[in-house]
Amino acid sequence: MDYEKLNQFPVVPTTGIASLVTDELVDRSLYALVLELGGTTFTKAMITNVRIRLDGKDIINGISATQLEKISTYEGLTADTNYLYIPFGDNTARTIRGQYLGAMDLSVYRKPLEIEITIAGATAPTLQAWAYHDVPKSLLGIGFDAAEVAQMRALIRTVIQPAAAVSRKSYNLSLGGSPGARLRRAVYFHTNLTSLEYKKGSFVKWDDVSVAANANFQKQFARVPQSGVYVLDRVADGNQGSAETTVDPNGRPWNQQLNLTTSAGDTITAFADVYIPWPLL
Repeated sequence: MDYEKLNQFPVVPTTGIASLVTDELVDRSLYALVLELGGTTFTKAMITNVRIRLDGKDIINGISATQLEKISTYEGLTADTNYLYIPFGDNTARTIRGQYLGAMDLSVYRKPLEIEITIAGATAPTLQAWAYHDVPKSLLGIGFDAAEVAQMRALIRTVIQPAAAVSRKSYNLSLGGSPGARLRRAVYFHTNLTSLEYKKGSFVKWDDVSVAANANFQKQFARVPQSGVYVLDRVADGNQGSAETTVDPNGRPWNQQLNLTTSAGDTITAFADVYIPWPLL
C-alpha cells in the first residue's frame, strides 16, 4: 500500500468550502483518504461537511468530521487529533479480500476525484489531503471478479424526523439511485432512538434490539459503541459477505423494513454504509 500526499487545496478559508479536484489517483485503487489539519485554530469540530464526489456523483456527503470520526471510533480505529481518516477499505475485515472490497478503483472510473471540505470558524487553517492507495483491485492477486472491482464503499444520507414518540414505525433508508447496493451498516445519529427492528422479506433479522442490547452485541466483536449513535451492523464480525443484498437472485428488490422506536420526537441523521457500483449512486 502506498501513502501519497495529494496536491494542495488552492484555498482553505476560515469559513467556507475548501475544494480540491485531483486526477493523481487515476489508475489506482483508493483505500482511504486522510485529512491533515493545521494552522492557528482548526479542529475537526470546525468541519461541518465532508463531500467526496466522482464524476458528479456523491460518494460521501452531508456528514461532519465529528460524525465520521464517531463511525471510525465505533469500528475500533484510533482517533488522532490532527488527522481525519476517511476509509473506503475496511481495516477490521477478516480477510484481505474483504479489507479491499470497498476500495474505489480509479482504473475503472478514470475520473478526477473531488474533495470538498466545509469549514466554520477556523483561524488561519491549513489542510492537506493524503491517500492510501494501491494498484487496481484486479491486479492485487486476491481474486476479485469484475463486479467486485467495480463496487466501492459509500455513505448515503437520509434524514428522519418523527414528530413524537413512535413504536416500531418503518422509515425508509436511501440506498442510492437504483436497487443493487449491499448494506454493510445503517448508522443513526440520534437523541431519542431506543430500539430498532430490521425485517427483510418475511424474516426478522434484528429483533427490536434496544440501545443497551445492541451495545452489548457490538462489544463482543471489539466494536466501541458511541453515545448518540445506533449502528445496525451487518458486518460486526468483520465478515464482509454478511453485508445485506438489496435485490433477490432474480434482480427484484427485497422488501426491507427498518422499524424505529423513539422515546420522543427527534431529528435523526442516518447513513447507509454500502458497497455499491458508481452507476447506482
